[in-house]
Amino acid sequence: MRFKHYGKTFQLRVETAADLQNILDLDESLWVATSAPISVFRCDPVFLAYLDNNRDGRVNTREVQGSIRWVLARLARTDHVADGIASLALDAVRGDTDDGERLRHSAETVLAHVDAPSRETIALSDVRVYLDYLRQQPMNGDGVIMPSAATDPELVGYLEDVLAATGGTCDASGEQGVSAANLQDFQDAAATYQAWRARVADLDAEGAAALMPFGDDTPGMYQICREQAERVEVFFALCRTLEFEPRARALLGCSDVELEALDLNRLSDLDSCLAAAPLARPTADGRLPLDPAALNPRYRDWVGRFSEGVLARVVGIDDAFLDESEWRRVTSALEPYGTYLCEKPGGTVATLPPERLAGALDGALQRRAVALIETDQQVTKVVEGVRDLEKLLLYHQYLLRFCNNFVSFSQLYDVAERALFEMGALVIDGRWFRMALKVEDLAGHEKIAKTSNIFTIYLAVTSAASETLFHIAVPATSGTRGNICVGKRGVFFDVTGQEYNAQVIKIIENPISLREGLIAPFVRLWGFIMGKIEGMSGATEKELQKQADTLLTAPATPTAVPGGPPGGPAAMLVGLSLSAAAIGSAFAFMTKTMTGMTHSQRLFGLLGAALLVSVPVSLIAIIKLNRQDLSSLLEGCGWAINARMRLSRAQRKLFTRREPFPAGAEGIVRRRWPVFAGLAVIALLILVLFLRG
Repeated sequence: MRFKHYGKTFQLRVETAADLQNILDLDESLWVATSAPISVFRCDPVFLAYLDNNRDGRVNTREVQGSIRWVLARLARTDHVADGIASLALDAVRGDTDDGERLRHSAETVLAHVDAPSRETIALSDVRVYLDYLRQQPMNGDGVIMPSAATDPELVGYLEDVLAATGGTCDASGEQGVSAANLQDFQDAAATYQAWRARVADLDAEGAAALMPFGDDTPGMYQICREQAERVEVFFALCRTLEFEPRARALLGCSDVELEALDLNRLSDLDSCLAAAPLARPTADGRLPLDPAALNPRYRDWVGRFSEGVLARVVGIDDAFLDESEWRRVTSALEPYGTYLCEKPGGTVATLPPERLAGALDGALQRRAVALIETDQQVTKVVEGVRDLEKLLLYHQYLLRFCNNFVSFSQLYDVAERALFEMGALVIDGRWFRMALKVEDLAGHEKIAKTSNIFTIYLAVTSAASETLFHIAVPATSGTRGNICVGKRGVFFDVTGQEYNAQVIKIIENPISLREGLIAPFVRLWGFIMGKIEGMSGATEKELQKQADTLLTAPATPTAVPGGPPGGPAAMLVGLSLSAAAIGSAFAFMTKTMTGMTHSQRLFGLLGAALLVSVPVSLIAIIKLNRQDLSSLLEGCGWAINARMRLSRAQRKLFTRREPFPAGAEGIVRRRWPVFAGLAVIALLILVLFLRG
């Protein structure tokens, strides 16, 4: 095994197939990562699906080890594994094992059906063309058949009935087809429905009379009765209420508020009012009038059909009223048939014509459909072999590279490449930030990222319509903070070059570089001084404005009030004189103090003051910069990281970079170091002259 020092951690070098074999012998505690969500990797999603064989959305050490064993056991030659190509010579697949032989056979099957430039090499594109072809076939090996897979019109009709009755199962083509389970469900439903129908035919005369007392008219009478049965029950319940409590009449019908809100010119309002009203006005005697003039106009037609078609057949029509006992006779007479209907099996088989239902129950069509499904399933072996071939080609292309983004992170530390988990690059504040990580949980990521000691910028990446697409975390690794602040906008480019809008939504403050750490206290001191000066200037300005207003509004010959505040121009001059005297006294004290010192005391005094400020700040900055750990940013994204991931100098310059002006550009200052050198010399001369004075 060979190791290399990356970010203050020794990591396994994974460059050849032999290094893949070494991974199997490497203890998991020496892997950089042991688990990660598959969503963070930027590669073929089918490869990630094969890698995540337990379908939990994460990849772990056992799955990586299993994938390495799987691919190495099927390759006779591994000389092109490090090339990361999606093609493979057939003689590179082992021919001395059953698995290898099946892969070769699958490759030959694919090459026989696609327009490939060579019959000796199989490519991933060839495999996927063939898989697409298979998916579009009625017999595609998924155990689901389309009605079009049958050639006999009778079998086609049977499969269409099954599909309509059960809803079917999604086929590999994306359309609904029929599975063996759908067939069985249909047959069970048809048998149950047929048995339900047969109950009437099997009844004797007495049983048939009890079930259908009015013969073939019974279903129609029952249907009429059920249309408004609930409303009739409500009417009689209202009558019983009035009989017990006559004052309840005031609560019947629409309230005054509802009537006032009623729009008499709107048909829907009028119809709603009638629909909510009873069949007729309830009375204490509990009788439903059958005279149309006494009925709710909305239900007159139904009462007429009920009276002639049901009531006359059951109890006769002796008068113009229906009492509750007569209603009970009607419902009791039709109750057996209602119970029979309630026992009716569900499903759409009830809509099938009797002859087609009988044909389905015969069993012959079911057996033919099952045979068709079994024929389809024979294609499954072909499909599985082709999918294994796809898996081999994807592993051949991606597995070694994936290991350099999981077992070790050499691709992250190689400035010439992009790691598989990098999202793209950000342009903001005149700089490129070339490392971006996708963040699913902002609060959770921030909590972990704070331990990284890295200046981290969180941005919302949005579409042209300002819709937030995703969030990213971007580390700032060189230079200074500049003008980066919450709300600042930039442009994000993903790894394909697609451009998006981006806006800063959160920042984790940390030193970015040693230079920034050294100047930070002076920047804060300068900000403090400027704040004080602005405060003093504001107060002085207000006082002068106040005195000026007093001067302009005072009498022509103002007089000073003994013991009171001074006023007028003289007072202003006195105030200014006192301020100037205070400042002069401060400078005089400093000058007197420095004059009483020797040159060495002055020198050591200045150096001591500088060291007193810079040394602690420098130590803190150095400690924080030395503790910067990129692994915390990854752990916030859901990784499980073993090793500390320090940033190299090359990485710092790569991840955060200010691009130079183009060669030959005019009108710019190309070299700033002479200016800084000149300023340093001038400052040194001033210091020497000061010490000599």
